[in-house]
Amino acid sequence: MAVEYLACGDLMSDLVELADGTVSEKNIGGAAMYALSGMRLWTKNCKLVCKAGADYKDTYGKWLENNGITQSSVNVAAEHCSTFVLRYAPDGSFTPIPVYSYTNVGYLKTHPEDIDKACEGEAVKAIYVVHYTDAVIWRKLAEVKKKYGFKIMWEIEFDRAFRKRENIDCETALESVKRALEIADMWSINHNEASDLFHIPREDDADIIAEIQKLPVELTLYRVGKRGAYVITPREVYFCESIDPLGKSVDPTGCGNTSTGAAMLSYIEGDHPAMVAAKACIAAGFNAAQRGPYPLYTENIMSSACKLADKYFAKIIAEHQS
Repeated sequence: MAVEYLACGDLMSDLVELADGTVSEKNIGGAAMYALSGMRLWTKNCKLVCKAGADYKDTYGKWLENNGITQSSVNVAAEHCSTFVLRYAPDGSFTPIPVYSYTNVGYLKTHPEDIDKACEGEAVKAIYVVHYTDAVIWRKLAEVKKKYGFKIMWEIEFDRAFRKRENIDCETALESVKRALEIADMWSINHNEASDLFHIPREDDADIIAEIQKLPVELTLYRVGKRGAYVITPREVYFCESIDPLGKSVDPTGCGNTSTGAAMLSYIEGDHPAMVAAKACIAAGFNAAQRGPYPLYTENIMSSACKLADKYFAKIIAEHQS
Protein backbone atom coordinates (compact mmCIF):
# COMPACT_ATOMS: atom_id res chain seq x y z
CA MET A 1 0.00 0.00 0.00
CA ALA A 2 1.31 3.45 -0.92
CA VAL A 3 2.38 5.77 1.88
CA GLU A 4 -0.01 8.66 2.58
CA TYR A 5 1.76 10.66 5.30
CA LEU A 6 5.37 11.81 5.64
CA ALA A 7 7.23 12.96 8.75
CA CYS A 8 10.02 15.17 7.43
CA GLY A 9 12.76 16.54 9.64
CA ASP A 10 15.56 15.70 12.00
CA LEU A 11 16.53 12.71 14.08
CA MET A 12 17.91 13.96 17.38
CA SER A 13 18.93 11.63 20.14
CA ASP A 14 18.75 13.34 23.50
CA LEU A 15 19.78 13.29 27.10
CA VAL A 16 17.21 15.09 29.25
CA GLU A 17 18.61 17.33 31.98
CA LEU A 18 15.83 18.37 34.36
CA ALA A 19 15.72 21.60 36.33
CA ASP A 20 16.98 19.72 39.42
CA GLY A 21 20.11 18.62 37.53
CA THR A 22 19.03 15.01 36.95
CA VAL A 23 20.23 13.66 33.56
CA SER A 24 18.64 10.73 31.72
CA GLU A 25 20.27 8.09 29.55
CA LYS A 26 20.38 8.73 25.80
CA ASN A 27 17.02 8.33 24.06
CA ILE A 28 16.01 8.33 20.42
CA GLY A 29 14.02 11.36 19.38
CA GLY A 30 13.88 14.38 17.12
CA ALA A 31 10.93 16.29 15.71
CA ALA A 32 10.29 14.02 12.72
CA MET A 33 10.66 10.83 14.73
CA TYR A 34 8.17 11.98 17.33
CA ALA A 35 5.77 13.28 14.67
CA LEU A 36 5.98 9.90 12.94
CA SER A 37 5.10 8.22 16.22
CA GLY A 38 2.04 10.48 16.51
CA MET A 39 0.92 9.39 13.05
CA ARG A 40 1.65 5.71 13.63
CA LEU A 41 -0.81 5.51 16.52
CA TRP A 42 -3.61 6.12 13.98
CA THR A 43 -2.27 4.63 10.70
CA LYS A 44 0.38 2.35 9.24
CA ASN A 45 0.59 4.36 6.02
CA CYS A 46 3.35 6.75 7.07
CA LYS A 47 7.08 7.03 6.73
CA LEU A 48 10.09 8.99 7.92
CA VAL A 49 12.00 11.36 5.63
CA CYS A 50 15.37 12.37 7.03
CA LYS A 51 19.14 12.30 6.84
CA ALA A 52 20.67 10.13 9.54
CA GLY A 53 23.92 9.09 11.11
CA ALA A 54 25.16 5.58 10.43
CA ASP A 55 24.49 4.78 14.08
CA TYR A 56 20.72 5.07 13.54
CA LYS A 57 20.30 1.41 12.58
CA ASP A 58 20.51 -0.12 16.06
CA THR A 59 18.12 2.40 17.61
CA TYR A 60 15.83 4.27 15.23
CA GLY A 61 16.09 1.46 12.69
CA LYS A 62 14.81 -1.10 15.18
CA TRP A 63 11.88 1.11 16.15
CA LEU A 64 10.91 1.56 12.50
CA GLU A 65 11.21 -2.17 11.82
CA ASN A 66 9.19 -3.13 14.91
CA ASN A 67 6.43 -0.72 13.94
CA GLY A 68 6.28 -1.83 10.31
CA ILE A 69 7.56 1.42 8.80
CA THR A 70 9.72 1.51 5.69
CA GLN A 71 13.23 2.96 5.93
CA SER A 72 13.37 3.79 2.22
CA SER A 73 13.57 7.55 2.82
CA VAL A 74 16.16 7.45 5.60
CA ASN A 75 19.40 8.60 4.00
CA VAL A 76 22.60 7.81 5.93
CA ALA A 77 24.75 10.92 5.44
CA ALA A 78 27.07 11.15 8.46
CA GLU A 79 28.75 9.07 11.16
CA HIS A 80 26.47 10.06 14.02
CA CYS A 81 22.84 11.08 14.43
CA SER A 82 22.56 14.54 15.92
CA THR A 83 22.55 14.35 19.71
CA PHE A 84 21.53 17.04 22.20
CA VAL A 85 21.41 17.59 25.90
CA LEU A 86 17.94 19.07 26.53
CA ARG A 87 18.35 21.37 29.52
CA TYR A 88 14.88 22.03 30.97
CA ALA A 89 13.90 25.18 32.86
CA PRO A 90 11.26 25.19 35.61
CA ASP A 91 8.67 26.68 33.20
CA GLY A 92 8.86 23.63 30.93
CA SER A 93 10.94 25.26 28.20
CA PHE A 94 14.32 23.81 27.35
CA THR A 95 17.63 24.79 25.78
CA PRO A 96 19.15 22.24 23.36
CA ILE A 97 22.93 21.83 23.63
CA PRO A 98 24.56 19.88 20.75
CA VAL A 99 26.94 17.01 21.48
CA TYR A 100 28.35 16.86 17.92
CA SER A 101 28.09 20.61 17.17
CA TYR A 102 25.57 22.56 15.13
CA THR A 103 27.60 21.73 12.01
CA ASN A 104 26.45 18.12 12.29
CA VAL A 105 22.86 19.29 12.80
CA GLY A 106 22.96 21.55 9.74
CA TYR A 107 24.46 18.87 7.54
CA LEU A 108 21.68 16.44 8.46
CA LYS A 109 18.85 18.94 7.91
CA THR A 110 15.97 17.67 5.74
CA HIS A 111 15.34 19.84 2.68
CA PRO A 112 12.64 20.04 -0.01
CA GLU A 113 14.74 17.96 -2.40
CA ASP A 114 14.63 15.06 0.11
CA ILE A 115 10.85 15.38 0.36
CA ASP A 116 10.48 15.46 -3.42
CA LYS A 117 12.38 12.19 -3.74
CA ALA A 118 10.41 10.59 -0.89
CA CYS A 119 7.08 11.34 -2.61
CA GLU A 120 7.95 9.44 -5.77
CA GLY A 121 5.67 6.45 -6.23
CA GLU A 122 3.61 7.27 -3.14
CA ALA A 123 0.08 8.65 -2.64
CA VAL A 124 1.01 11.42 -0.23
CA LYS A 125 -1.91 13.36 1.28
CA ALA A 126 0.08 15.49 3.71
CA ILE A 127 3.53 16.05 5.12
CA TYR A 128 4.73 17.17 8.52
CA VAL A 129 7.77 19.40 8.28
CA VAL A 130 9.72 21.23 10.94
CA HIS A 131 11.81 24.10 9.61
CA TYR A 132 12.72 27.73 9.99
CA THR A 133 11.09 30.50 7.95
CA ASP A 134 13.82 30.75 5.30
CA ALA A 135 12.24 32.13 2.11
CA VAL A 136 14.19 29.87 -0.28
CA ILE A 137 13.24 26.74 1.66
CA TRP A 138 9.57 27.72 1.53
CA ARG A 139 9.69 28.58 -2.17
CA LYS A 140 11.06 25.10 -2.85
CA LEU A 141 8.49 23.50 -0.54
CA ALA A 142 5.77 25.27 -2.50
CA GLU A 143 7.12 23.76 -5.72
CA VAL A 144 7.11 20.23 -4.28
CA LYS A 145 3.63 20.76 -2.83
CA LYS A 146 2.31 21.84 -6.23
CA LYS A 147 3.99 18.86 -7.92
CA TYR A 148 2.36 16.23 -5.68
CA GLY A 149 -0.76 18.00 -4.43
CA PHE A 150 -0.28 17.31 -0.71
CA LYS A 151 -0.98 19.60 2.23
CA ILE A 152 1.64 20.81 4.70
CA MET A 153 1.60 20.75 8.50
CA TRP A 154 4.39 23.06 9.63
CA GLU A 155 5.81 22.94 13.13
CA ILE A 156 7.58 26.23 13.59
CA GLU A 157 11.26 26.01 14.47
CA PHE A 158 11.35 29.29 16.36
CA ASP A 159 12.66 29.14 19.89
CA ARG A 160 13.88 31.99 22.04
CA ALA A 161 17.50 30.87 21.82
CA PHE A 162 17.39 30.94 18.01
CA ARG A 163 15.83 34.39 17.87
CA LYS A 164 18.46 35.87 20.18
CA ARG A 165 21.29 34.14 18.35
CA GLU A 166 20.12 35.44 14.98
CA ASN A 167 19.12 38.86 16.36
CA ILE A 168 15.65 38.63 14.81
CA ASP A 169 13.08 40.95 16.36
CA CYS A 170 9.53 39.71 16.85
CA GLU A 171 7.99 41.94 14.17
CA THR A 172 10.37 40.57 11.53
CA ALA A 173 9.72 37.02 12.77
CA LEU A 174 5.95 37.49 12.53
CA GLU A 175 6.18 38.70 8.94
CA SER A 176 8.30 35.69 8.01
CA VAL A 177 5.79 33.40 9.73
CA LYS A 178 2.94 34.91 7.70
CA ARG A 179 4.96 34.36 4.52
CA ALA A 180 5.46 30.68 5.38
CA LEU A 181 1.77 30.28 6.23
CA GLU A 182 0.84 31.38 2.72
CA ILE A 183 2.30 28.00 1.71
CA ALA A 184 1.59 25.80 4.74
CA ASP A 185 -2.01 24.68 5.32
CA MET A 186 -1.70 23.86 9.03
CA TRP A 187 0.83 24.76 11.69
CA SER A 188 1.76 24.03 15.29
CA ILE A 189 3.15 26.39 17.93
CA ASN A 190 3.50 26.24 21.71
CA HIS A 191 2.69 28.90 24.30
CA ASN A 192 6.32 29.93 24.87
CA GLU A 193 6.86 30.50 21.14
CA ALA A 194 3.53 32.27 20.71
CA SER A 195 4.28 34.54 23.65
CA ASP A 196 7.54 35.57 22.00
CA LEU A 197 5.95 35.94 18.58
CA PHE A 198 3.00 38.12 19.61
CA HIS A 199 4.48 39.95 22.64
CA ILE A 200 1.68 38.52 24.81
CA PRO A 201 2.14 36.73 28.16
CA ARG A 202 1.79 32.99 27.61
CA GLU A 203 -0.98 32.79 30.21
CA ASP A 204 -3.26 35.01 28.08
CA ASP A 205 -4.82 32.28 25.96
CA ALA A 206 -7.66 34.42 24.64
CA ASP A 207 -5.41 37.20 23.34
CA ILE A 208 -2.98 34.76 21.74
CA ILE A 209 -5.81 32.79 20.12
CA ALA A 210 -7.26 36.02 18.74
CA GLU A 211 -3.91 36.78 17.06
CA ILE A 212 -3.64 33.23 15.71
CA GLN A 213 -7.09 33.49 14.14
CA LYS A 214 -5.90 36.47 12.08
CA LEU A 215 -3.28 34.35 10.33
CA PRO A 216 -3.74 32.88 6.81
CA VAL A 217 -3.93 29.21 7.80
CA GLU A 218 -6.65 26.53 7.90
CA LEU A 219 -5.81 25.01 11.25
CA THR A 220 -3.53 25.70 14.21
CA LEU A 221 -2.50 23.30 16.95
CA TYR A 222 -1.77 25.64 19.86
CA ARG A 223 0.00 23.67 22.60
CA VAL A 224 -0.16 24.94 26.17
CA GLY A 225 2.18 22.55 27.98
CA LYS A 226 0.81 20.35 30.74
CA ARG A 227 -2.64 21.90 30.37
CA GLY A 228 -3.24 20.40 26.93
CA ALA A 229 -3.82 21.93 23.50
CA TYR A 230 -6.21 24.06 21.47
CA VAL A 231 -7.24 23.34 17.90
CA ILE A 232 -8.00 26.65 16.23
CA THR A 233 -9.62 27.40 12.89
CA PRO A 234 -10.50 30.90 11.62
CA ARG A 235 -13.96 30.54 13.21
CA GLU A 236 -13.75 27.84 15.89
CA VAL A 237 -11.67 27.00 18.97
CA TYR A 238 -11.67 23.65 20.79
CA PHE A 239 -9.64 22.76 23.87
CA CYS A 240 -8.51 19.33 25.05
CA GLU A 241 -6.90 18.77 28.40
CA SER A 242 -3.76 16.64 28.73
CA ILE A 243 -4.52 12.93 28.58
CA ASP A 244 -2.56 10.06 30.17
CA PRO A 245 -3.85 6.94 28.36
CA LEU A 246 -1.50 4.69 30.32
CA GLY A 247 -2.01 6.42 33.65
CA LYS A 248 1.44 7.95 33.91
CA SER A 249 3.60 10.76 32.57
CA VAL A 250 7.35 10.23 32.61
CA ASP A 251 8.87 12.66 30.11
CA PRO A 252 7.26 15.49 28.07
CA THR A 253 10.06 15.59 25.49
CA GLY A 254 8.63 15.29 21.99
CA CYS A 255 4.98 15.58 23.03
CA GLY A 256 4.54 18.69 20.89
CA ASN A 257 5.92 16.94 17.83
CA THR A 258 3.88 13.80 18.50
CA SER A 259 0.65 15.73 18.93
CA THR A 260 1.37 17.72 15.77
CA GLY A 261 1.82 14.58 13.66
CA ALA A 262 -1.43 13.17 15.03
CA ALA A 263 -3.31 16.44 14.49
CA MET A 264 -2.20 16.63 10.87
CA LEU A 265 -3.41 13.13 10.07
CA SER A 266 -6.69 13.60 11.90
CA TYR A 267 -7.47 16.86 10.11
CA ILE A 268 -6.59 15.47 6.68
CA GLU A 269 -8.77 12.42 7.32
CA GLY A 270 -11.73 14.78 7.77
CA ASP A 271 -12.17 14.70 11.53
CA HIS A 272 -14.03 17.44 13.39
CA PRO A 273 -11.62 19.97 15.03
CA ALA A 274 -12.64 18.64 18.46
CA MET A 275 -11.57 15.14 17.38
CA VAL A 276 -8.31 16.57 16.03
CA ALA A 277 -7.66 17.98 19.52
CA ALA A 278 -8.54 14.68 21.19
CA LYS A 279 -6.29 12.59 18.95
CA ALA A 280 -3.42 15.06 19.31
CA CYS A 281 -3.55 14.94 23.11
CA ILE A 282 -3.97 11.15 23.22
CA ALA A 283 -0.87 10.72 21.04
CA ALA A 284 1.05 13.10 23.32
CA GLY A 285 -0.05 11.04 26.31
CA PHE A 286 1.35 7.84 24.81
CA ASN A 287 4.59 9.67 24.12
CA ALA A 288 4.87 11.01 27.68
CA ALA A 289 4.50 7.55 29.23
CA GLN A 290 8.23 6.80 28.77
CA ARG A 291 11.42 8.44 27.56
CA GLY A 292 11.55 8.45 23.78
CA PRO A 293 8.63 7.53 21.48
CA TYR A 294 6.08 4.90 22.42
CA PRO A 295 7.88 1.61 21.66
CA LEU A 296 5.31 -0.54 19.84
CA TYR A 297 1.92 0.30 18.31
CA THR A 298 -0.11 -2.91 18.22
CA GLU A 299 -3.60 -3.38 16.79
CA ASN A 300 -4.94 -3.44 20.37
CA ILE A 301 -3.24 -0.14 21.20
CA MET A 302 -4.61 1.49 18.04
CA SER A 303 -8.12 0.20 18.78
CA SER A 304 -8.04 1.42 22.38
CA ALA A 305 -6.80 4.83 21.22
CA CYS A 306 -9.77 5.14 18.85
CA LYS A 307 -12.21 4.34 21.65
CA LEU A 308 -10.52 6.89 23.91
CA ALA A 309 -10.70 9.49 21.14
CA ASP A 310 -14.46 8.98 20.85
CA LYS A 311 -14.80 9.49 24.61
CA TYR A 312 -12.79 12.71 24.67
CA PHE A 313 -14.45 14.02 21.51
CA ALA A 314 -17.82 13.80 23.27
CA LYS A 315 -16.35 15.48 26.35
CA ILE A 316 -14.84 18.36 24.35
CA ILE A 317 -18.06 18.96 22.45
CA ALA A 318 -20.10 18.97 25.66
CA GLU A 319 -17.73 21.45 27.32
CA HIS A 320 -17.71 23.61 24.20
CA GLN A 321 -21.49 23.83 24.18
CA SER A 322 -21.86 24.52 27.90
